[in-house]
Amino acid sequence: MASTATLLRPLLLVLFLLLCGFFELVKPDLAGDKAALLTLRSAVGRFLPWNQSDSTPCAWQGVECGGGRVTALHLPGLGLMGVIPSGVFGALTAVRTVSLRFNALSGPLPSDFGQLADLRNLYLQQNHFSGPIPPGLFGLQKLVRVNLAANNFSGEIPPAFNNLTRLATLILDTNELSGSIPDLNLTNLAVGQFNVSFNRLNGTIPTSLSRLGAESFAGNLALCGNPLPPCPGVAINPFPNSTTGSGGGENGNAGQGKRHRKLSGAAIAGIVIACAVAVVVLVYICLMCVGKKQSNRRKTGAIDMAAVKPPPPDPVGLDKSLDAEEGNVGGAAAAATGLKEEYGVAEKAEVAAAAAAAAAGGKKLVFFPGSRRGFDLEDLLRASAEVLGKGTFGTAYKAVLEGGSVVAVKRLKDVSMNQRDFGEQIDKIGSMVHRNLVPLRAYYYSKEEKLLVYDYMSMGSLSALLH
Repeated sequence: MASTATLLRPLLLVLFLLLCGFFELVKPDLAGDKAALLTLRSAVGRFLPWNQSDSTPCAWQGVECGGGRVTALHLPGLGLMGVIPSGVFGALTAVRTVSLRFNALSGPLPSDFGQLADLRNLYLQQNHFSGPIPPGLFGLQKLVRVNLAANNFSGEIPPAFNNLTRLATLILDTNELSGSIPDLNLTNLAVGQFNVSFNRLNGTIPTSLSRLGAESFAGNLALCGNPLPPCPGVAINPFPNSTTGSGGGENGNAGQGKRHRKLSGAAIAGIVIACAVAVVVLVYICLMCVGKKQSNRRKTGAIDMAAVKPPPPDPVGLDKSLDAEEGNVGGAAAAATGLKEEYGVAEKAEVAAAAAAAAAGGKKLVFFPGSRRGFDLEDLLRASAEVLGKGTFGTAYKAVLEGGSVVAVKRLKDVSMNQRDFGEQIDKIGSMVHRNLVPLRAYYYSKEEKLLVYDYMSMGSLSALLH
């Protein structure tokens, strides 16, 4: 027996060493994280300032480490472009936060996102991702915040979101999602932290989500039910506080019947006459208001600029909370790139009113030599617009023309110059040519309105690119 034990001891030692070597080979480490990040850089971020010769990726821009692994990836507004290859995030298994917002990433989400078991925060808004929401996300039990807004995701909203019991933020607005909204029993969702507006959803809003406000569902033409208008064919109780229970029973109903029968013909006629008089008075008041408004317009010779509140929820408040969650990357930079006001929702009335006032002056756009003349002032009047930003000298809009082309329009304010001086100054600006200057295509001058028309830059704001 002693000789057998003596013979087995070296064999067991060799086996133990082999097993230790095997587990050391398969154990994820920082070197594997670095290799995955370099794969991501070569595929979609060739301009990322990451030095391949560094021994560790922990000092790279947007990379955070902890416990010898990469734990967070913050790359908002850094010009990432293209399709994320499969296998990158499958190697970054210790990542807790992924922020790739305000870039130009496209294609479907890689299936290996489902291997990020520790993922808590996923921010992918303002990209060009497409395809259905990958089912791998619904196995990430630690997810707290998900923002997929302003992409091209399609298909239905999966009921499997109910698997994410810790989810407190779910932003899916401005995509191509269709079908009905599933009954999501996510008790941690709060008002302003859920948004499915501006998709192609239909049907009735589930009762479990009706508490979240109408802004969360706006822009879906076929959605109905509380908090939106009721669905067709659904009866509304005109006496919601009436009861037929105790104290009202059969005797109570009989009493109501008796009271109804007491209404005489004279009383009914009086009610009808009173309603008719009220309608006439309301019509008269409306006509007086319209006449006064038209009189004011004739006196001023200009069209009032109506300030219109944007219909969808601003993800400003959302992004601020998101940036607070991402605070380890430098609060000021994350906040600057997260301001959704710069990419806010359409204020069509303001830009339409500006173009209308310009058209009323009978003047035309002045194009610079070499600029394409594929539109005129009337086209700007009919264009849909959204606010890009507001500055000291005015407001910038993104205008989508009927032909599909896109321009940026700067509506100047507080500019008091005559037409000759204004034209000379703008001609100087328009003659400037530099690779870092957006070319000025045209301008419009009138006493009431001054508009500058530029080429539209689709890569986001200067603030996002700088930070």
